[in-house]
Amino acid sequence: MAVRRDEARARYDRSAETDANVLLRQHQRRDHATGAPGPARTRRVFRYVPYVIAQDQSAEPEYEARCVSGDETECGAESGVRHDPAAVEEWQRWHTQETRHFRYRRSFGDYSVLEPLEEVPG
Repeated sequence: MAVRRDEARARYDRSAETDANVLLRQHQRRDHATGAPGPARTRRVFRYVPYVIAQDQSAEPEYEARCVSGDETECGAESGVRHDPAAVEEWQRWHTQETRHFRYRRSFGDYSVLEPLEEVPG
């Protein structure tokens, strides 16, 4: 049943995924209940809390570039981590002037936080 659910997820078939979840829960309650014989009598309430993913303003984003020019092997020269994309672009211009290399892999990294859209009840 878990495989059926995973396959439905892969197909983005939410209806089949829900059906598989229901069957899986029924199976777990019926065949894997702990304690007294018979179906499990525990009840749980799950509440949906909507969150938004936002950039963490307490941490600076990071930019860097690596030269991937070369026929057999990459050059591999790196700009190092910078907190300003203009500094990385300037390093790329300098490296191209020095080496005539034109191909770079750029990377961007930041930190994010999940923030509830509304006040979460205690």
